[in-house]
Amino acid sequence: NLAKAFRMTNLRTMFLVVFLLTLGFNFFTQFFQVFLIEKFMFTQSQIGDLFAYIGVWIAIAQGFVTRPLSRKFAPRTILSFSALCLGLTLPLLILPNMAWVLFLILPFIAVFQGLTEPNSTSIVSELSDATSQGEVLGIKQSIQSMGMAIPPIVAGFISGIHHTLPILLASLITLIAWGTFVGFFRPEKPEKFHEVS
Repeated sequence: NLAKAFRMTNLRTMFLVVFLLTLGFNFFTQFFQVFLIEKFMFTQSQIGDLFAYIGVWIAIAQGFVTRPLSRKFAPRTILSFSALCLGLTLPLLILPNMAWVLFLILPFIAVFQGLTEPNSTSIVSELSDATSQGEVLGIKQSIQSMGMAIPPIVAGFISGIHHTLPILLASLITLIAWGTFVGFFRPEKPEKFHEVS
């Protein structure tokens, strides 16, 4: 699936964006607990509560924000906004010295991620025809799985240098994804999914 993704001429850029977005957000989710323990001495229970709080806000974004916005704006417009805002908001997490401030920042991260994920999926879906849509979305899932697998391999070393580095790296990768999307994605191309032989 990963090899096939690079042979899809009109989906290559979007697949790269999906990979980078997944990679960046998983640097955040998989190592945010290390940051919480190191800086705020969170317990496992507190970490679980905080991630549940994030999950509630992501659900709110996808249930009550994404749909109204999708009626007014194209997915590419929403993604170009949400990915940028996500990348810029992540570093704010390292600034507070009091844990309660995180509860003010995290809803923004959750909402921006809640907008980013479904709209990136929508764009991929739009670039595939009816006969190949299932295959294309399956390939997208494989790319996301790779993005989830890489952070544990490298971020342990990175977090060993400093507990804030995975969050900063998450921000950087997300901003690279945004730059790749706005700089190289060309939605005006009319062709649907096909492979280069």
